[in-house]
Amino acid sequence: MAKPVTVEILGNEYVLRSEAGEERVREVAELLNQRLGEVQSANKTSSTLAAAVLAALNITNELLQLRDQQEKLFQEIEAKTEKLLSMIEEQKA
Repeated sequence: MAKPVTVEILGNEYVLRSEAGEERVREVAELLNQRLGEVQSANKTSSTLAAAVLAALNITNELLQLRDQQEKLFQEIEAKTEKLLSMIEEQKA
């Protein structure tokens, strides 16, 4: 069972459990606090809910962009692999 980890997010303490481990949980909380602070500064909002929603949207957008990049890289690797296999087959013949 995952060990409980206490983190502070926007001044509130949360006890979290994760199979990822304490170090990762703290890293995630730190990044979230950083993003929330950036959103609050950029948007001059004092609403923690608004900041949380905007930060979630920004993080989700980044995730989707990374997934798109990953898919593009996989496609490039697959195309290059097929080309190399074809070249090897030609050399055999």
